[in-house]
Amino acid sequence: MTLRLQLLVVSLSLLILPWATFVFVVELDRNLRESLLVSSDSQISAVADTLAGYPDWQGQRVRPISKTLLAAELDSAILLDGYAHDWSSVELQARHFDYSHNKVLLDDEESPAASSFDMQVAMRNGRLYLYVRVKDDKLIYHRSSRRAVATGDNIIIRVLSDDNTIRRYTFRWSAPGETVGRYYGPQFEGERPVLEDREYRATMVESTAGYNVELRIPEPREGLFGLSVVDIDELAGAELWTGMFDPDERDDIGQLKYLDQKVSSLLAGYTRPGMRMRVFDTRGWLIADSDQRMPDAEVREFEAINANLFDALVYRFIAWSLERELAANVLPVIDDGLLNDPEFKLFERLSGKEEFLRDRYGRIFRSSVQAIESSGKIAGYLFVQQPRASLTSFTETAILKLVKIFGLAFLLVAFVLIVFASWLSYRIRKLRDGIENAVAGDGQITGQFKVSAATDEIGDLSRSFHHIIRRLSGYTGYLQSLGSRLSHELRTPLSVVTTSLENIDRNVLNEHSRTAIDRAGQGAARLQQLIRNLSEATSIEQTITRSEKCVVDLRDWIVVARELYDSTYANRRIALYLQGRESALVFASVDLLHQMMDKLMSNAVDFSPQNSTITLGLRCERGLVVVTVENTGSHLPPALGSELFSAMVTEREVRDDQPHMGLGLYIVRLIAEHHNATVTADNIPGHHAVRFSVVFQAE
Repeated sequence: MTLRLQLLVVSLSLLILPWATFVFVVELDRNLRESLLVSSDSQISAVADTLAGYPDWQGQRVRPISKTLLAAELDSAILLDGYAHDWSSVELQARHFDYSHNKVLLDDEESPAASSFDMQVAMRNGRLYLYVRVKDDKLIYHRSSRRAVATGDNIIIRVLSDDNTIRRYTFRWSAPGETVGRYYGPQFEGERPVLEDREYRATMVESTAGYNVELRIPEPREGLFGLSVVDIDELAGAELWTGMFDPDERDDIGQLKYLDQKVSSLLAGYTRPGMRMRVFDTRGWLIADSDQRMPDAEVREFEAINANLFDALVYRFIAWSLERELAANVLPVIDDGLLNDPEFKLFERLSGKEEFLRDRYGRIFRSSVQAIESSGKIAGYLFVQQPRASLTSFTETAILKLVKIFGLAFLLVAFVLIVFASWLSYRIRKLRDGIENAVAGDGQITGQFKVSAATDEIGDLSRSFHHIIRRLSGYTGYLQSLGSRLSHELRTPLSVVTTSLENIDRNVLNEHSRTAIDRAGQGAARLQQLIRNLSEATSIEQTITRSEKCVVDLRDWIVVARELYDSTYANRRIALYLQGRESALVFASVDLLHQMMDKLMSNAVDFSPQNSTITLGLRCERGLVVVTVENTGSHLPPALGSELFSAMVTEREVRDDQPHMGLGLYIVRLIAEHHNATVTADNIPGHHAVRFSVVFQAE
């Protein structure tokens, strides 16, 4: 692991700081949320007590649910064109009416042929708007008739007229388009004429399921209102009606309900942003509604903190981490203003306590129901939805700021540590490279080590290495001069010994003395050979520096060398392998080339068996000239590597009477480096043989 990576891992320990702060903030927010919940519950109880003092909406006479319709408030004008695009902003959704409604006895054969419809109702500026989607398998248009108001499918509306009688308006169509409401006028000469009221208007368009109708009428008096759809069945010869009243009963009519504006204004004073408060009576009808939620379901409650993509992603993660512990059930829609059995069961479960519920858009609300009691009886229910975000906004905002601050601090610290680690790594690599450059591969001290002037530990280490290298350089110089000194000091006494041994008269000695003299002579000869080897290693370096180079054709040179070695080593067969016929010109010293080849041949002879073949080779390839010497024998040890060409290295397994100091291949390397050549030794796969190769740059 690199130093930079180690410091980066150490910097991760800084993450314990935001974790500790996160735990503290969450605990603090939990206490604040509990306090807010207590305050919110007290406020909800106060609202319920205040509503109990409003008697206007309590005890109102309400017709059966099938004959009652709740009207919403429109915020914008509606274009009477028969299409539903203007109704998307209406909070209350359509009520469904089926043929089975208002029927005590129902013939099974009548039900499939009858129409059903969905209806939305809304008020704006004293006018009632209706949008009716009729499902009809066959639309029958009106055919002109003097007596009948409508001979085809039609819609009937009943309202309370100015003379306090129930008036019936019929809407018919001969083709898609606009029409007006028609009703029977006062009887005149035994007949009741059909009159038109242009305040009652409707537009019809066909649909795939039947037809759609958009109507506009004046606000019904006293809330008395009813609508029914009449389906003409030509095959059965019958008129089947569906809706809020029976057209055959003159006094049958429905009820139109409105939201109580006083109660809604009261709720608005207690409703904070993001909240929603609704009041329902005991029959399940919506009485008042105060909605401060975001109208766009895709917008979160606290959009202000989502200033950029990073904030949005972090905020979503924080919200998810806080929400995943909430087992939120589904929040009922109640989009038609009427509670059904599932909603009543929910109100019973939530009465006096709270629960987290999730709406259709995935937003979570803390929902609670408070019963409104008046005179010891339950007069209605207060349904409160409080967004979870308002209860955890402190945590989410604080954690978001915490992530941003500590994230920036962590990146800054990590960047500083990486830069510092890079600087330390650079200084250490520089120190390593200086040491490697100061000591050559053969152990020679080049003296190119630069001392650091820094006062820290790395600077001290640099100065220590410099001191060690200086001492090593002196010791190496001493060892390098030791050979010439020993040869100089030993040459004279050894000559005296050798001369004395030669001057002894062997005739006057007995057999034992002559044997001793012979052994002494052999030892003196070995010492002389040792001195010559030491001198050769020292003189070769001096010879290399004084040698003169010229262009040499190695092809001709190696042919001559092969003939020379073939006569020199009679107990070996010297073979020659020349690849190609082109000239092999190099810039070299002929004398040094001979000395190098002598060492390679001597090494090959020493390590090859008697009467074996030594092959000299030469080839040219891509601007290079390669001279090779191959001999059979044992393989080179794999661990030896480049150390084979170092001084004082020998791998001889059998010792003879000649001294071997491991300087032969070292001299080969010195001569090769002087010619900018490289020398390598390789085992030949599949054979007990070794190949030495010297690679020259061709001229």
